[in-house]
Amino acid sequence: GEGKLFSVNLLDEHGGEIRATMFNDAADRLFPIFQEGKVFTISKGTLKPANKKFNKLPHDYALTLNRDAEVNFYGDDSKIKEQNYDFKTINSIQDLPAETILDLVGVVTDIQPLAQITSSRTQKELTKRSITISDDSNASIEFTLWNAKAEELDEKLVPVGTVVAIKGAKVTEYSGRSLTTTFSSAVQVNPNIPELSRLQNWFRATEGKSVVALTQYSGGRSGPNKRRTIGDITEMKLGLNPDGKSDYFDLKATLIFCKKYDLERPPWYQACPKEGCNKKVMEMDNQYRCEKCNQDYPNRKLRYILSILVADEDGSQWITAFNAEAEQILGRPAEEMEPLILNGNEDEFTRVLHKANLKTYIFGCRAKLDQQQEEMRARISLTKITEIDQKAECRYLLDKIAMYDKYSH
Repeated sequence: GEGKLFSVNLLDEHGGEIRATMFNDAADRLFPIFQEGKVFTISKGTLKPANKKFNKLPHDYALTLNRDAEVNFYGDDSKIKEQNYDFKTINSIQDLPAETILDLVGVVTDIQPLAQITSSRTQKELTKRSITISDDSNASIEFTLWNAKAEELDEKLVPVGTVVAIKGAKVTEYSGRSLTTTFSSAVQVNPNIPELSRLQNWFRATEGKSVVALTQYSGGRSGPNKRRTIGDITEMKLGLNPDGKSDYFDLKATLIFCKKYDLERPPWYQACPKEGCNKKVMEMDNQYRCEKCNQDYPNRKLRYILSILVADEDGSQWITAFNAEAEQILGRPAEEMEPLILNGNEDEFTRVLHKANLKTYIFGCRAKLDQQQEEMRARISLTKITEIDQKAECRYLLDKIAMYDKYSH
């Protein structure tokens, strides 16, 4: 039958680690009490041999806290570390079998936007975020965060150059070697450990470049996106993979103009208001029907689908910007744009579109095979937009010049 389960990993002043698990009523009672990084006293628990299939801590036993167990907040104790790590270098992960649980410390060299996927096993909507981590073993690996952890660790909390320590990541064979969180994984940002300054100095000296990527993508993506030009899209046949896999790349280009829109064809669609769904709804009898959720709603939300023309030194390219990226381009959510059309203020509507013109960005792009008017073509869409960092761009160009000098002599 259905039940509730809650587990915590405990660390004492001697460096010993043990897992404590609570069920049903005990889980409800103790879940609000435990806080990560705080110290507690625990009594009246029950010891039993640890199930090593699910419990990867080194202790041979595990605690069960039933309804009689007592847990009291103690506060802070400098004798007890926040985490007990046994770090592996990234280059050593390529020799480890899948399902290995390990600790890792490294520098964030790329962070992807949140993505929504549907679990093939449970059919539930999941939120994920992929982060590329590098270290001074001159290797990188992709680390995937799920749900609450994915939402918490965003670009503001862990920008590129941040040192992260990961406790209890699981090795997978996805795209070579990659890491994923488990229920018991923990991530510390810029942790107070000896490795922090060493990795910061390494990243300042190297910017995390010239590393070997353990996570390889047959679709053209390996860790951080490679910079391409519009000419490369055609020459390299990006997005035209026979197996349908996507190509990911960065494009430095100038937004020339947004496609002309009007009330009949606005740059948005009516979407399901349920968090994480975003599917198109049909309006019927003042209700909005979502076929995916199999539910009628009294309201809906608007989500952008904006076509933009961008250009670089090689040519021009139409690209599709979805909601988050389109909102970044226009500076207004779709809900603020709709009244401009409904109230007949098309001049202001057009002004907002024109204001976005002639701005240069680094566009994160995804190219994927798509059927357009009975013909298979590559559809280019945005995954992120980054404003030009002139200092970083100068470093990039100097590296390109140095590479040209190296191979031209």
